[in-house]
Amino acid sequence: MKRAHVSAKKIESILDSLPKIDTSNLRSDFDSWPSFSRASWEEAVPPQLERTYSSILFAGMGGSGIVGEVISDLSMEFDSLRIDVLKDYHLPKYFSNETLVVGVSASGNTEETLSVLSEASKRGFDICTFGSGGQLERFSKANSRIKFTKTSMLKVPRSSFPGLFFVVLKFMMQNGYLRVPEEQVSDSIDSLSRVQELCIRASAKQNRSLEIASAVSQGKNSVPLVYSSKRTRAAGLRFRQSLNENAKMHGFDGVIPELCHNEIVGWDRTFSGKKRVAKEDPSGSTFVPIFLRLEDDPLEIKTRFQIIEDILKKSKFQFIQAPSIGTTYLSRILSMLYFLDYASYYAAIFRHIDPIQTPSIDYLKNELKTRLNFLSRIV
Repeated sequence: MKRAHVSAKKIESILDSLPKIDTSNLRSDFDSWPSFSRASWEEAVPPQLERTYSSILFAGMGGSGIVGEVISDLSMEFDSLRIDVLKDYHLPKYFSNETLVVGVSASGNTEETLSVLSEASKRGFDICTFGSGGQLERFSKANSRIKFTKTSMLKVPRSSFPGLFFVVLKFMMQNGYLRVPEEQVSDSIDSLSRVQELCIRASAKQNRSLEIASAVSQGKNSVPLVYSSKRTRAAGLRFRQSLNENAKMHGFDGVIPELCHNEIVGWDRTFSGKKRVAKEDPSGSTFVPIFLRLEDDPLEIKTRFQIIEDILKKSKFQFIQAPSIGTTYLSRILSMLYFLDYASYYAAIFRHIDPIQTPSIDYLKNELKTRLNFLSRIV
């Protein structure tokens, strides 16, 4: 990979602009992740379940729902029971009460999650909920079938990821649904500290997040293409979502091997009867591929990544390798997610965009309340 060059002068200018662009100091949330993670893990007192279940269904959206996605990836790595993640208003009929429903909402006011929990309660499911309060807490405490655990939230749900994740992880481990050695949790939190030390540096040669941010922010029509495997799927999804919310960018995420059957054809273009890899879409969009791969990936996945790399190199096209640190799967995934969250934050600053504001989501919520007022039906 040929790394994107960011001049020291430009970096200095960006860092000088931080207080003017990031008026709410959202960066302080990301800077606090190591200490926030450790406190969330050590202080959490999750509920002890009285029975066993055949599967677990996570209900959650956006910055809260990603907790279930990471737990789902961990379950496949550690041979756990079946874990599904639902991002909708309604509980599918094929789930039975042999499934434990887990609702996650950092704000406590996510209407899709509350709707699923309401339907699960009416159907007699056992339910555990995690959030900072709001309507989720009130709804949970009014129902004897629901075990509620209060979590800490920072400025916005997406920056509060550790406050939910480490509490839910502890819940899963203590109830025997994830057999992650506890020393790996401590190691993963230590890895976050090392990432934080790297991501606050002003040199792009030492700060990979600044480097990635520069690459995905070049040109007003830059479109990141996030390529992951099933082992890095949640981290890739999270990066795309963080770019959406923090940097106000469109982006796409795909998973190997499935993307090898469709997505890679998007690099083909026919010009005068000759095929070549395209750098730009006819609309003027510039695509930036980002690889999320691990050193110990299975050979078949490594080979597919290498072939995609070959396709890009033949066109002398740059790609980005997402960094990670640590010796365990958990530490590598969480450190990769953290590097990329910092990158999405810096991308907002490169684009002179306030990372905390999400006007389209605010508009949508206001319109939903006016047109639908869905929560009034269930809480």
